[in-house]
Amino acid sequence: MRSVVQLAAIVLLALGCTERRAARPLEPLTIAVGTLPNFRLVYVAQAKGYFEREGLAVSLQPHPFGKLALAALLAGQADLAACAETPVVFAELRGDRLSVLAAHSTATRNNAVLARVQAGITRPADLAGKRIGVTLATSGDFFLDTFLLRYGVDRAGVRLVDLKPDEMAGALERGEVDAVATWSPTVQDLTRRFAGQLTTHYVEDLHAEAALLVGRRGFAERRPEAARKVLRALLVAETLFREQPAEARRLAAAQFAEDPAVLDVMLGQFDYRVRLDQSLVVLMEEEARWARRIGQAGPQATPSFLEAIDPAPLLSLKPEAVGLIR
Repeated sequence: MRSVVQLAAIVLLALGCTERRAARPLEPLTIAVGTLPNFRLVYVAQAKGYFEREGLAVSLQPHPFGKLALAALLAGQADLAACAETPVVFAELRGDRLSVLAAHSTATRNNAVLARVQAGITRPADLAGKRIGVTLATSGDFFLDTFLLRYGVDRAGVRLVDLKPDEMAGALERGEVDAVATWSPTVQDLTRRFAGQLTTHYVEDLHAEAALLVGRRGFAERRPEAARKVLRALLVAETLFREQPAEARRLAAAQFAEDPAVLDVMLGQFDYRVRLDQSLVVLMEEEARWARRIGQAGPQATPSFLEAIDPAPLLSLKPEAVGLIR
């Protein structure tokens, strides 16, 4: 009897080894992604093993902000990029054809203008004639322009200084700029660093920024299973944010050694949902008109941003998450 049991155990072990050898290898996929709070759904999906569970060997390529992540995609250094919608608009206007697979977060309180009280700026109208640091061709740039319009300040009457977020504190300290327009977590970092020296201006009805998952045009046709797998993993991460927000935010903080209490406030500004709706098309068209108005786009015809959105993979997984007029 013992020999029979032993033989059965050996057979089962052999079968198990055969199954493991026969298991399909993970499909490699590189995602260039900003390290900002609006992209944390991607990081949480990686930390929880959701991509691997879908059969993907995802390599996250971190960048300080989304514009640089998209640049990595366009340079052929990544398969997909997670970035805000504004760099996608500028890329399309330049003739780079992209494919938006989904938005994975939105926010109306991510951007703000911070101004030095010592420069005599206590209200938005005081920005007239001042030097403002901003990361050009980003969502921060679009927010600043709509902010200036709201308060009757002519963009041509201010001096814009192109700064990366990590350059803004130094520029403020040296008096090289009177104000900056930027996003989280730079907003919070500057507020703490210059306590009492800056006025902070949010306008929540100005700009609903979207974080997008983007590939080269036709990505889903070339790699349909990879497109569905990565979106399915993000949908599972969305469920975690919805049903276990404390765990999701803990993971989002742990990967960057950030103060969980501070990050918790920032993460609360974002709606982490995977979706595609008509408001994204409207926003991108509005930003294209803005880019032309400020002289940052050539005379070529405005591309169809509806064609830059590929809803097929998300439709196959969660049809109710897609609300496009086609």
